[in-house]
Order: sequence, then structure tokens, then C-alpha cells
Amino acid sequence: MSKKYLYFFITAVFLSIVIWGRFTYPQFAFIDLSINKQNAVDIAKTYLSNKLQVDVPSYHNAVVFVGASNADRYLQKALGFDPSIEFIKEHDLEYFFWKVRFYKENEQEEYRFTISAATGEITNFKHTILDSDTRPEISEPEAQERAIQFLRKQFKFNPDEYILQSNHSKKFDHRVDYTFVWEKKGVYVPWSAEPDDGGAKILVGTQVSGDEILTFNKNSLEIPEKFNLHIARLKTTGRNLALIFRMVFFALLASSIFYVVVRRNDLVMHTTKNFCVGLTGAIFALHIMTYFNEFESVIYNYSTTSSLASYIWRAITQFFMDSFIVTIGILMPCLTGESLHYEQFREKKEGAFLHYLLSSFRTRNVAKRIALGYAVAVIMIGIQSFAFEFGQRFLNVWVEYTWMAQLSASFFPFLTAFTLGFIASATEEIAFRLFSISLGKKFFKNTAVAVFLASIIWGYGHSTYLVFPMWFRGLEVTAMGIFLAIVYLRFGIIPVLVAHFLFDVFWGSSAYLLGKSTPYHFYSAVTILLFPLIYALYAYFTNCPEDERPMHWRLSKHQRFNLEVLKYYLQGHPIDSSKKIEDVKHEIKNHGWDISVVELALKELQDNTKTGPTTQDK
Repeated sequence: MSKKYLYFFITAVFLSIVIWGRFTYPQFAFIDLSINKQNAVDIAKTYLSNKLQVDVPSYHNAVVFVGASNADRYLQKALGFDPSIEFIKEHDLEYFFWKVRFYKENEQEEYRFTISAATGEITNFKHTILDSDTRPEISEPEAQERAIQFLRKQFKFNPDEYILQSNHSKKFDHRVDYTFVWEKKGVYVPWSAEPDDGGAKILVGTQVSGDEILTFNKNSLEIPEKFNLHIARLKTTGRNLALIFRMVFFALLASSIFYVVVRRNDLVMHTTKNFCVGLTGAIFALHIMTYFNEFESVIYNYSTTSSLASYIWRAITQFFMDSFIVTIGILMPCLTGESLHYEQFREKKEGAFLHYLLSSFRTRNVAKRIALGYAVAVIMIGIQSFAFEFGQRFLNVWVEYTWMAQLSASFFPFLTAFTLGFIASATEEIAFRLFSISLGKKFFKNTAVAVFLASIIWGYGHSTYLVFPMWFRGLEVTAMGIFLAIVYLRFGIIPVLVAHFLFDVFWGSSAYLLGKSTPYHFYSAVTILLFPLIYALYAYFTNCPEDERPMHWRLSKHQRFNLEVLKYYLQGHPIDSSKKIEDVKHEIKNHGWDISVVELALKELQDNTKTGPTTQDK
């Protein structure tokens, strides 16, 4: 790397850290994940056994992690980030929760808990029973008094700070259920200047049946219907943009299949075939690993109206079918991208895997490219931070943050972060850098046009992410795509792969790295981020030669037999010296011969002609 590039990356990394530290880092301070999954299950079990005298071992349980995304997006829109954090602190709201479910197969009765990931407090509870179940009948005033006393004890509820918003009863054959909802006084948060658009309120509620509290919830945010309709329209825009992306990507995939068929005898494809197939298999295996690492979320959604075994069988079968179709889609762009890159950017050898397959992945050059990937990842984070700050100030953009802890319910969150980072970086860098830029260069004869089109397609494929308005996410990712494309064309495929991996892993585990979490989550996230660096050290000290070996055909037993037949024929029928060698190849190929056999036969005959007959021939 020349000094000018070195100075550029050092400066860009420094500026990115400053921008991120100024605008984005403070937004992690409110994340508190002190309660882990097992803590949440233990809290729920304790409540069931001690307060409700439930035989806990007779129930199955499942756990998922959720964020209060509706409240997050509303308060971000209505108040902005800093005021929204102050609001949730003032009114004792929560953003991150564990949901714990206790159920029995083929039975309707179940218990569901929502538990604060910060404090371990049970903020929401629901006991589902049959309509035919019996409870002692009590009057509405008596039920209301029981509800108030329960809320006082559970949440230090002060009725003087609330007004009764609604109450209703439902009569069953053997009981009457009463539902009460209180609204906190003086809390009304409008989201627009229009008076009829409504505002958010803070509610507390319970459902009483006889001497039992069937449901209760603490300080939930009631969001006006017009805001939900507004968000639905924005999401529709994002889905429409993503649909256009999928149509374009399908066209790209179809073109890659076409090129694989047309160039099926291409030597570059032949050389990289095993690598691309192996990479596809690894991605498929990681898809499976991720699915089972997050399998508890599948169990959580189990409907007890069917057997658990049949539900799991259907879910796994559907997953394998979907995963195979999605995964196999990367094989064709990989093969075609290698061939087109060799054709369009032959001088930029490091832009494709072919160079490393013919030399080595264990060189000091690879180590330097991996180190560069870390710098590129930091710059990507800086670009994103600047884009969000600009959007929030001038374009009325707001961003949800509850997704930061989305991996928490995995059995091993660090493993999910690794697999998601690996899959996203491998598939997207192959599809939108290696393949799309090479394809664009071939059609438009202009690298800048190819970079822009590939970046904008990649960018607007991210339009369903929780950034509002939905079009802004595509613009922000397009900017990062152009930067990655420039790095790719100058420094090759390895830096952009590493940078993309690190970027995704960082955001997937950012809640554990920068928020308040357990040491296990923190150190496992750090370890995943160090994986590329560990390999870079291995490659640096191994330091294999980087000289490329010549490409050659690897023939099957049947092809080797045909090779000897063709050589024997050509030896007895000398080739017209006035013909070009490419014309000869084409002529023989048109008679049904495999191009790999044709090329090797002609090469070996040419080599024999140059060296003369051997002693054995004489």
C-alpha cells in the first residue's frame, strides 16, 4: 500500500471514530441486558411455584427476546432520541424483555411472562384458561378493589396518579372476568402537529377472575391508530422498494445461470468450481446451525392445538426447503463472477478468489488485506453514523434501536452473530461486488456505471430495515456500497469481505459490547470480532509464496481416455498450419468433443513438437 493510501485510511479511521463517538456511541448507554435467559426462566418459575402453586415441572417452557419496537419508533418520531430516553426513565418504561412461555402439549391452558432484561421485574403476565373453567363470582367493585390492591403490591401502583380509562366484564358459564385499564394522568405525547392525529398514553391494566389475577401489565405505551397507519404506509414503501430489488436480483441470478450454461467449459469456472461449491455448502451448513441455535423461537410459536412433534417436523421441513433454495442461489453468481472478473479485470487479480486458489490464502499479503478490512469496517461505521446524523437533523429520519439485542434468545448469541456476519458478507460481496460489477463492466463498458448500479441495487435491497422513512436506508447503504466497491477495485475481495463481516457482527452484538450485559456475552462478542485478526496472524507467520500456479484442467477417468483417443487421431491427421489454434479448437469442439480434452490434447501435441520425440518414442 502506498503512503497516500496509508495516510488516507489512518485519517478516515480517526474521523470515523470521532463521528461515531460523538453521534452514535451515546445511544448505547440506555441498553441494559443484565438479566440473561436463564435468569428470566428462573424468575418465571419462582412466580408460578411460589405465588400460584403451579406444578412447574409438568409444563414445557420456551423463551424469546423482544424489544418494544412500537414504543421505540413512536418516541423516536415524537420526541427524538435523547428526550425519548429521558421519557422512559421518568415513567419507568422498558425497551428490552424476555418472554417466557409455559405450556402443555394439546392443552389450551398456559402461562406467559414478559420480564425486564434490565431489572428482572415481571412487567406483563397472562394466564390462559378454558372458557368452561370455573372461578368464584364476585361483583365489579370487589374485582376492581382486588385489581388495585394487586397493582399496589406488584408495581407500587398509586391510583391517585391514574384515571380509570376503561372497564368491562365478560360472562362465561361458570365465572365472570373483569378487565380494568388505568391511564396515567398528565401523560400525552402527540406525534404530529395535527390535533386529530392523536397522542400516546401510558396504561396499566389487569384482568380479574374470581380470586385470581389472570393478566396484568405495567406501564405500556398506547400508540394512536393513525400513527400505526402511517408506519404501515412507510413499510409498504420499503416493501415495494425491496420487491423491485428482488426482481432485479432475480434477473441478475438468471443471467448468472445463463453464463454458467454458456461458459460451462470455461477454465476459470472449472478451476474455481470446487471452491464455490464448498462455499455454498458451508453457507448452507451455517444456515442450519443458525436455525437450530435460535430454535427456541420456533418452539415459542407452537400452537398447542396440534402435536409438538408434527409442528416441529413441519417447521424443520419448510426451513430446509427454503434454506436450500436461498443458499444455492449464491453458487451461480460465484462461478460467473470469477469468470467475468477474469475477463473484465484481469489486471486486478486480487479482486477474485481465483488468484488465491492458484497461489495461497496464507500469505503476508492476505494478512495485510485482512488488517485493511478492519480499517474499512471502522470507516463504514463512520459513514453510517454521519448519514444517520445528517438524516435526523435535516430529513426527519429516525432509527429504531431495539433490534440491537435481537440475538439474545439464541442458545449461543455469539455463534448467531458469526454465522449471520459470514453469510451476509460472503453472499453479498460475491453477488454485488465480484459478480455485479464485472457484469456491469461487460455490458456498459464503464467501471463507474457498473459500480453505481451494483451499489444502488445492493443498497435498496435493505429497504425493509427499521429506518424511517424507508427510502433513507437504501440511500445510506448505497453510499457504503460505493465505498466498498472502490476498496474492492483497488485492494481486492478480501478487505471488503472482512469489513462486511466485522460490520455485521459489530451491530449484531453491539448491545453486549457497549451496553450493560453479562461478561459471557461481552467476551464472546469480542472473540468473534477477533477471528479475522487471528487468521491474519496465522497467514502472516506462515507466509506461503504468492506465485500463481498455471490453471489446468482436472480430468475424470472418462475424459483421460478421450484425451488419448483424440491425441492418437491428431497425430495421424496433422493440423493445417495456416489455421489459427482457436479455430481448430472450435472446429473439434463442434464435433462433440469436450473443450477441456481438446485444449489439453492440442497443448500436449504442441509441447511434443517443440521438444521433439523422446527416447521412448524413438
